[in-house]
Amino acid sequence: MLENLTLNDFLERNRLSQESWEKSCLSWDALLAIASDHEANRNKLTDTAELFARTLQRCQAVHSVRFRVKDSEHLLEKLVRKAAEGSSKYLNVSEKNYFEVVTDLIGVRALHLFKDECFGIHQVVRDTWALHEDPTAFIREGDPKDLLDRFSSLGLQVRQHPAGYRSVHYVCATQPLQRRVLVEIQVRTIFEEGWSEVDHRVRYPNFSEDPLVAYFLIIFNRLAGSADEMGSFVQQLTSALSNRNLEIEEARQEKDVALRKMTDALDALSAIQEKDQQSNQLIENLKAQVKALGRLSPDLTDPAAVGTAMLRALNPRLTSAAIQRSAARDIARSISQPSMAELMERYRRDQMLGGSRGADSEE
Repeated sequence: MLENLTLNDFLERNRLSQESWEKSCLSWDALLAIASDHEANRNKLTDTAELFARTLQRCQAVHSVRFRVKDSEHLLEKLVRKAAEGSSKYLNVSEKNYFEVVTDLIGVRALHLFKDECFGIHQVVRDTWALHEDPTAFIREGDPKDLLDRFSSLGLQVRQHPAGYRSVHYVCATQPLQRRVLVEIQVRTIFEEGWSEVDHRVRYPNFSEDPLVAYFLIIFNRLAGSADEMGSFVQQLTSALSNRNLEIEEARQEKDVALRKMTDALDALSAIQEKDQQSNQLIENLKAQVKALGRLSPDLTDPAAVGTAMLRALNPRLTSAAIQRSAARDIARSISQPSMAELMERYRRDQMLGGSRGADSEE
């Protein structure tokens, strides 16, 4: 792929100056060897990237996943630029160690809808892979302090991004085969991803310094940030509405339960009241019967007279004298008792018998 590429063509195509090339202290042959090795391992790197993407896609907070294996020419451009900037770890880079120096040979982006979903993805990344370095949370100017504090509490380094976008970056180490591989995972919202893609395509390579393009990209960046805020607001609004509807439903159910209890109580009170009325009626009837009996003065020695009086008191509707006397005789027979004379005669005999037994005992 790069066999026929000359150094001058490479510098021109990637907008690198001769001064930057000389500052890098790299050799063209060393860069070509790195590019050749990278191409030879591309399929293995792609397999690793796909594994990371499938794993992240299982996370509920992840909307979608993108991945790529770094283009060989872009890899060489990065090596020259970083070495020219004086980054010490790029000074002695070679085909034997470049894969341990460059952290984004594999790049994976996990995209989510709402800002706060990045924290759920953060936990998945921490629980699944070993981190090669501390993760970094890039923030916008003016982001709330509580967001920064939350990032810090999770062990993320918080930095304000010069281009002004939010994104959380992880560098994970993995070794699916013989060679250890570094994978960069970027976690951001869909709006941030859209803005960064437009920014990258429009700005590079020909308009990176154009002030008018930069001005409108800043406006676009702010619109993307506002879209993020609006998405989070709508999410919070729907959550609040759901909670309110739940509270209304719970209140309705409580009202129905209370109404059923009140209805049951009223039914019980009605039953008690009905029983009270029946009891009061029975009491009144008994009082009337007692009162009627109290007005009677029959000859208590005549059972028939007593029976007649009781029948008249218990059932005033017995108006026929014959029926009353017949019923009275039946009652008299059932309640007939000895006369007073008979009782006195029995008592006298018992006394006499008792006296005779006493005399016998004295003898």
